Amino acid sequence: MTPFPLSRRMFVASSLGLAATGLLGVPARAAAPLRIGVGSDPVFAAFFLAAHEKLFEAEGIEVSLQPYAEGAEAMNALVAGQVDVSAASESSTMVRMPRAELRPLAVVYHSGKYVKLVLREGIADPGEIRRFGLVPGSISEYCTGLTLQHFNLDPAQVEMIPSGPPELPALLARGDIDAFFAWEPWPATALTQGGHVALTSADVGYVDTIWATASAAILGSNPEGLQAMLRALAKASDITQSDPARAAEGVRAITRIPVETSLKAFKDMTLGVRDFTDADFISFDGIASFLADHKVTTGLVPYRDVMQRGFYKG
Repeated sequence: MTPFPLSRRMFVASSLGLAATGLLGVPARAAAPLRIGVGSDPVFAAFFLAAHEKLFEAEGIEVSLQPYAEGAEAMNALVAGQVDVSAASESSTMVRMPRAELRPLAVVYHSGKYVKLVLREGIADPGEIRRFGLVPGSISEYCTGLTLQHFNLDPAQVEMIPSGPPELPALLARGDIDAFFAWEPWPATALTQGGHVALTSADVGYVDTIWATASAAILGSNPEGLQAMLRALAKASDITQSDPARAAEGVRAITRIPVETSLKAFKDMTLGVRDFTDADFISFDGIASFLADHKVTTGLVPYRDVMQRGFYKG
């Protein structure tokens, strides 16, 4: 997901008020804080709200929440052993699986509307696209390919113009590209410069998800803590769905993202903790194939071997 301005060194910690007590009434040694890395935009609202309202503490765990510029950077921190758990998209997680022992635990977000196709002024229909801006090796490029298939566009007749996400709206406004498929806030930025949204990723067959992924080491040493973390996130997700203003204030308290920005983003997403489904795996297979076909990964990533289906009981 795309970053909002925030220092990647921002550190948020919630601590237990009381030590656990052993069977003989002797205080037990408290477990080390569970270190969690996330990106810095509203799709991670459940993590921010759980920290702000001490929902992790209510589940009996101590947590250190570390926001990074984006989910991919949080995953890099997990690979490096700097955090115990990270949340990121399926593609950001898969590409790092060959480098570390990663264990996806559950889906914590899904949406078919957060990633959007934006057309420039003068282009009324996706069938008219001849210059497509994209972020190579990302969901942007994946959805671009789905768009070509959906509208029967000949790839040989469409010029692909690689770009970083922040540059896409400017390229569109100048007429250097006819369209781009990307996640927020870049579509919203393009709208202020004359672009218009034609469709969302669900319209071409892709529902994006974010996984909560743990290191194999923490899954082996502290599965109870991970279960407690997911329970806290589930409660925070329920609050976000039922009381968006309360959740947006929690996001603002941790990240300084304006409340109105979060409220707008919440309309395009569903926060909720759930187990992986058969339909998920079909979608994930498509992502794995895309990454292999575009040489982002060396062959198909055997992600199914490490998915912890059934870990979250709900």
